Amino acid sequence: MKNTILALLAICSISLFSCETLVNDVDPDRLPRSDSKLVVHGYLSPQDTTISINVYYSSQLIGGNNSPYWLNGSPISLNDAVVTLSNQGKRVTLPFDSKTGTYSIKATTMPILEGQTYELKVERGGQTAEAQCTVPKAVAIQEIKQDSVDSKMMDPSNPNYVPPKEYLYRIVWRDIAGQENYYRVGGYVFQNQTVQTNPNMVTVIPSIQDLNFGENNRLGAFSTDASADGLEMISSTARTRLYNYPGSTLVFKVKYVELTLLNCEKTYYDYHRAVQAFDRNNPFAEPSLIPSNIKNGLGCFAAFNRSSFVLK
Repeated sequence: MKNTILALLAICSISLFSCETLVNDVDPDRLPRSDSKLVVHGYLSPQDTTISINVYYSSQLIGGNNSPYWLNGSPISLNDAVVTLSNQGKRVTLPFDSKTGTYSIKATTMPILEGQTYELKVERGGQTAEAQCTVPKAVAIQEIKQDSVDSKMMDPSNPNYVPPKEYLYRIVWRDIAGQENYYRVGGYVFQNQTVQTNPNMVTVIPSIQDLNFGENNRLGAFSTDASADGLEMISSTARTRLYNYPGSTLVFKVKYVELTLLNCEKTYYDYHRAVQAFDRNNPFAEPSLIPSNIKNGLGCFAAFNRSSFVLK
């Protein structure tokens, strides 16, 4: 028995020693290094009135906090790049707008047309990043399915309290047959926020609330026609949340709701779906690669066609 206990103690001590050696500080000089790359973000849509391109430098995985192109964990917009957009022999240089931190022009300068292909080139400090995109067809919203449920907010002090309604929305459309299509749905609630500033006065402030499709599903806004080519498609559900808390002087009243359907390129779909799937707050989340279609750089340059439906 004594020998058994000694053997168990020896095994435990070896196990503890082994676990401690699993965590070691690694000399940063032994880790691979890579130069910062141009990061480009821009999206084209026939419905937009402005064309905007964001240009940054990437941060190194090791020692990235010391980059002069990053501040407090956020990238700094580069204002001295040469950004050009081309289409069918026409070429336009986009000037830098210090107010928005983007390179932008009015859409009338370079009209974004369905079926057209656009080339983007970004040059800075001997680096050149390039990408292209093609504007997909527009897909019309056929129907909006609306429903309502009672809010779960209750007022225990008022037995006659009637909870407000929360509204549910689903978007219906018909897929374009004979081709792969990628969709994203979204929406906004335009409302008035009433705040009681003193016992005899209230102030009305307009506000906008995002409509999140799929409730708690991060990817609920994305869908493809992989199993529904040419068929009718229905989005996941979005819910308005009014936050009219019992006894609160803060009251929200909906003015109207705008629902949107994007028929987007696969590059747009893959990039934004990967970004939405990444859970920054979960330490146990598996690392995921963010796709990029920027040649000699990082980021996404893609096109989509938007359809909208307004409910007043």
